[in-house]
Amino acid sequence: MNGTSTRLARVNPAVKLTAHLVVMLFLMMIADPVTSALLWILSIVIGVLLGGWNIQYIIKRIVPYFAFFLLVFWMLAAFGKGEHIVWEFAWFRITEEGIYNGLTIAFRMLGFVTYGLLFTSTTDTTQLVMSMIHQYRLSPKWGYGLLAGLRFIPLFQSELAQMKAAHKIRGFHAQGKLKSFARYTLPLFTQGIRKAERVAVAMEARGFDGAKPRTYYHVPTIRGMDWMYCILLFTAVLGLTALSFSFGWLHWAWTGNSA
Repeated sequence: MNGTSTRLARVNPAVKLTAHLVVMLFLMMIADPVTSALLWILSIVIGVLLGGWNIQYIIKRIVPYFAFFLLVFWMLAAFGKGEHIVWEFAWFRITEEGIYNGLTIAFRMLGFVTYGLLFTSTTDTTQLVMSMIHQYRLSPKWGYGLLAGLRFIPLFQSELAQMKAAHKIRGFHAQGKLKSFARYTLPLFTQGIRKAERVAVAMEARGFDGAKPRTYYHVPTIRGMDWMYCILLFTAVLGLTALSFSFGWLHWAWTGNSA
């Protein structure tokens, strides 16, 4: 799946990031599992309709987090406080309040993961940095430094694969995970320091010190499409919240039913 060629990829990254952070903050104010689940399902729908997600991508990226979902739910359901006991065995004491809070926190966690993935899977790194420079007023010194650091990640992955292949060819097998971790980490750490020093010298030599105003080949702007996405997203969130309120499901974190 190429998420950077979808409709959502054409939305300004700074606007998209801000909108998703607002929804995540709104999720933190919700203290009931039904509304949290509805807002999580909304992120899946957006991913399918605008982000180019398909069933295979959802299974690969989202389903593994259900292990954390079950873990969070079980921890709060089995060990959380509550008065109305549903089931009790040994040191496990499952209560209605524990189940309620467990589902709320678990769906909130899934919402954070999915909205974050919705952003990262549809955002180009270069466009993100340029948008942060122009919309968030991030200094070019820090912006291009961040971009260079992000570019190191695939390089480190490639170098790690080369080291593993070289060790395998030579028949080397490290004894224990700790020794294996140290054997790969130290060379990568050393190379990372060297690369960072070279990048710093190169950026300083080319005037990336923030002392003078810079010109840009491409200046990202906020367009009507960006505002439309924010309006549609917030309208959908408020609509689902109103639906939950009409059925009596909605509870806020400050009303005493918080999870």
